[in-house]
Amino acid sequence: MAKSIHRVSVTLTDVTPLASDIKLFRLADPDGWDLPAFDPGAHIDLHLPSGTTRQYSLCGDAADRSCYEIAVKHEDAGRGGSKEAHGLKPGAELLVSLPRNLLPLVSTQPVVIIAGGIGITPFVPMLAQMSRTNQSYALHYASRHDDAPFAQALKSTHPDNVVIYPNDTEQRLDIALIIAELPENAHLYCCGPNRMIDDVIAQTQHMKDRVHIEYFGGTIDPAQKSYDVHLARSGRTIGVQKGQTMLEALRAADIEVPASCEGGICMDCKTRFTAGEPEHRDIMMPKSERGQFLTPCVSGCLGKEITLDL
Repeated sequence: MAKSIHRVSVTLTDVTPLASDIKLFRLADPDGWDLPAFDPGAHIDLHLPSGTTRQYSLCGDAADRSCYEIAVKHEDAGRGGSKEAHGLKPGAELLVSLPRNLLPLVSTQPVVIIAGGIGITPFVPMLAQMSRTNQSYALHYASRHDDAPFAQALKSTHPDNVVIYPNDTEQRLDIALIIAELPENAHLYCCGPNRMIDDVIAQTQHMKDRVHIEYFGGTIDPAQKSYDVHLARSGRTIGVQKGQTMLEALRAADIEVPASCEGGICMDCKTRFTAGEPEHRDIMMPKSERGQFLTPCVSGCLGKEITLDL
């Protein structure tokens, strides 16, 4: 059933370069009111003028409700969302979702963070909060020297808690050593390139629920052709264009499908299909469910059409 999607109107007040291909966007209420509160680790959906939706971690201080801050990396091989975002100018009127948090910060145990590149963004507000509350924390941040947003500011603000690993120096991030030296009962957080995340997961099986991973948004197959999505309950047909995800097409047609990670991880958007053959690209759904369900945030279609139970 089609539902209205709750969005918040914002104005782009400032755009600041952070690195060679990363810009910081500051979003505020058009009338100067406080924006809805968020907790460190939260993200928002940014609805771009073209109808494209992209997901970004909130990287400003959660104690400051006067604005939302997001950092956007220009992806040359991406689907066009980051390019469109980088073309926005101050004064642009935009819509964003309410903040959602899949990466909540624990407040009673030591926290160690491993981040790479643009994966630093969800952790910036975490560091600010842990510093205010005197919680035990440490950040290990690896990135290219010219692609390390917030690095200097974080090192200056948290001199005893932050270690930077530029790839043009001999100091290398040693994930195995960091894990071996974790304080007792520490929680480990990680966001960065897939290789970094895979290494962390492989070496922390013993830590179980004390490991918290944030994945980058999902990708689609560049060879995916356009196809139609039929909605069994409403009778509508939605076209999915080349370079567009099924979820993006549904959202553009004002069809609400719950979604959080948009990377085929959380299963919030799991949807029953009744006809057609999906191309599953999630990494979490059990094989026993793949004959009935798909994840429209990353899944595609192997034919010309597919029918969803919507």
